[in-house]
Amino acid sequence: MRARSGGFSLLEVLLVLFVVVLLTSLVTLNVNSGFDSRSQEQTMRALRDTASYAIDEAQFTGRNLGVLVQRLDSAEAGVVLRWRERQPQGWRKPLTVAEVFEPLVLEGEVALLLDGIYVEPADATAADPLAGNAPQWEFLASGETQVGELLWRDGSTGELLWRLSWDALGRFELVAGDDTGDAFATAP
Repeated sequence: MRARSGGFSLLEVLLVLFVVVLLTSLVTLNVNSGFDSRSQEQTMRALRDTASYAIDEAQFTGRNLGVLVQRLDSAEAGVVLRWRERQPQGWRKPLTVAEVFEPLVLEGEVALLLDGIYVEPADATAADPLAGNAPQWEFLASGETQVGELLWRDGSTGELLWRLSWDALGRFELVAGDDTGDAFATAP
């Protein structure tokens, strides 16, 4: 009778590899499952922080700033928020701290309400800064802005993802998934 050698059979090695790959896949799925919500939260926090900064910057420079809300030019639902500054030639890209005022993309259903009125997003042609299109949401050099809220819903489920609301002095409140008072009912 022959004694068994000290090595592993091919079947044993393949079985161990299969288990390792399976466990790695499960861990990867669990780790990446929250990526979208973290990314959305970062986007909304960036908008809140930039809007707060814009109020201060408008007061400091004496120039009004604003956000042009524009539909995405693709078949996908959503908007692009583009920052503008009132200059002698009209509304243009901000001259100061350009990296702070980068455009933000919100995919899904987005409703902007200013003073309780739904604001229709501009079409794709409004994005040209030389066109001088006025932004819908303004930050005045006096340190004020319109009272409003921005609601961001999932395009496929309709679930409210984020609500950003503010008062005339720019005191912002960011809430995740708060469905109280459905302002989408007033949106067309």
